Amino acid sequence: METKYDAIIIGSGIGGLTVASILSQVAGKKVLVLERHFKLGGFTHTFKRLGKFEWDVGIHYIGDLAEGSMLRTLFDSITKRGVQWKKMEEPFEVFDYPNFSFPVYGEKERFRNDLKSKYPNESSAIDQYFKDVETFTQWFGRHFTLKALPAFFEKAAKLLGLGHISTPYITTKEYMDNHFKDQSLKALLCSQWGDYGLPPKDSSFAIHSMIVTHYFNGGYFPIGGSSKIVESIEPIVEKNGGAMKILHIVKEIILDGDKAIGVKVDVQKGKTFSEQSFFADLIISDAGAYTTYNKLLPKQFSNDFQIPLESLSTQGTTSITLYIGFKESPTKLGFHGENHWIFPNLNHDESYAKRNDLIHGNPPMMYLSFPSLKNPEAEGHTAEAISFADYSNFAKWKEEPWKKRGEEYNQLKATITEGMLQFLEERFPGFRDLIEFTELSTPITTEFFTGHKEGSIYGLSCTPERFRQEWLGVRTTVKNLYLTGADACSPGVAGALMGGVATSSVVLGLTGTLRLMKELFQKSQETV
Repeated sequence: METKYDAIIIGSGIGGLTVASILSQVAGKKVLVLERHFKLGGFTHTFKRLGKFEWDVGIHYIGDLAEGSMLRTLFDSITKRGVQWKKMEEPFEVFDYPNFSFPVYGEKERFRNDLKSKYPNESSAIDQYFKDVETFTQWFGRHFTLKALPAFFEKAAKLLGLGHISTPYITTKEYMDNHFKDQSLKALLCSQWGDYGLPPKDSSFAIHSMIVTHYFNGGYFPIGGSSKIVESIEPIVEKNGGAMKILHIVKEIILDGDKAIGVKVDVQKGKTFSEQSFFADLIISDAGAYTTYNKLLPKQFSNDFQIPLESLSTQGTTSITLYIGFKESPTKLGFHGENHWIFPNLNHDESYAKRNDLIHGNPPMMYLSFPSLKNPEAEGHTAEAISFADYSNFAKWKEEPWKKRGEEYNQLKATITEGMLQFLEERFPGFRDLIEFTELSTPITTEFFTGHKEGSIYGLSCTPERFRQEWLGVRTTVKNLYLTGADACSPGVAGALMGGVATSSVVLGLTGTLRLMKELFQKSQETV
C-alpha cells in the first residue's frame, strides 16, 4: 500500500475537495484524501432510498453562480466544468408567516422594491440596509483575505486602517433594532437565519450580510445532484497518482516535534479495523477546528484559545432533517421548486428558544426544500424538511450503532416526524396525501458520519466573537498543518469552497494567490 504523498487531506467535504483539486492541477501534487464515511463528498454527497428517491444531504441551493461570476469560475475550474448548474425558478424563496407570505426573486432591485412597497414608511432604512449588507460583506472579504496572507500584511493593514468599519462585530438583532421600527420587517429580513444557524440576537451581522448578498441573484442547484462535484474531482486527483479513500478514520496527526508529518488512521473493512499510517510534508484538515485541535492533536497546541474554541463549538444548535419521497409531483400543490422558510410568529429569537419543543412534536420553525424540482435529472419526487433541536436530546444514543439504536430512539424519531408532517399539512393542505416515504436524520447520525462535534453542520458558531479570533484561519499552531473548509472561512458550500481556495493559496506560497488565480481562471475556460 502506498503510504507517502505530497499532501494529505483529512475529510472530503467541499473545502478538502477544493484543495485536492487545486494542488493536483496547479502544483502537480500527489494528494491523498481520507474520508471516514462510506461515501465521498462530505456535505456534498447524496443518498438514495427505494431505488428512486435521492437527496442531497448538504446542498439545498447555492447563490452567485451566474456564468462568469467568481464562484462559478472557481467551481468550473476545480471540477473542470464537470458540474452543470440550473438556476432555480422564480421566486426562488418564500418567507411564510401566519398573516402573510413574501416571495423573493433573484434580482436585487426587485427584492428592494418589493420590500419598500410592503413597508413604505421604512423606505430610507431599507435603502441603507442594502448598502450596509454589501459594506459588511466587503469588510468580511478583506478580513478573510488578510488572515490568509502572512502576518506582516495583516498587521500593516491594521496600522493603515484598511478595511475598517466602526461596528464590524455587532449582532444581527442590534443592527435591526437600530435601523428599523416595524417588527414584521425585521423578521422578514432575518428569515434566512437557518442558513447560518443562529437567530438574530446571537448571530454576527457580517455573516447575515454575506448570506443576504450571496442570494441577491437567485439560487442554483447542481444538475444530477451534488455528488457530481466529487465525481468530477476524483479523476483530477487520481491523474497525479493521488487517491481518495473511504472508511479511513483519521485518529491522530503524527508529529515530529512541532511539525506535522503524517496521520494515523483506523481503516474499516466490514466490522474490523486496522491501523495504518500515511505520511506527507503537508497535512490539511477539513475536519473542523474543534476536531483538529481537540481530537487529532495534543492540547498543548491549543492551550491559548481553548475557551473560545469550546464556546464557539457548542453555541448554536443542530439540525434535524426529514427526508420525504412523494408518490406524485409536489407541483400538484402549486410548488415549483422554491424554498419555504416557515415561521409561526415574527420573533425568531423566541422560535429559537423553543427549538426543543420539536422533540415533543411541535416544530418552532421549518425550512422546506424540493431537490427533485431543482434537479431536472431526478428520478423520484422528493423534499427535505429541516428544523432545529439541541444535540443533548439525542446524546444518550450516540454510542449505539447506526440504524440499531433501539425502540425508544425510534419512537422519538416517530414523534418528531409526525410533528413535522402535521406542521406542513396545516400550511399546505394535501401535503401528506402525496407522501410515499419518510426518513428522519438526527444530530447523532450527522456526528457519526462527519465526526463534527455534536453533529454540527456549520462549523464554529457564527457569532460576532468568532470573527475576533486571531488564531482562527488557514494557519494553525503546528508547522505544515493547515485548516480548510468552513472554519477557515465561513459556513455553507460557498464559504467552505473559499476556505479551500485560501488554504491552497497559502500552501502555494507568497506568490501563490496570483499564480493560483491566473491558472484557475484559465482552467475554468477548459472543457472536460
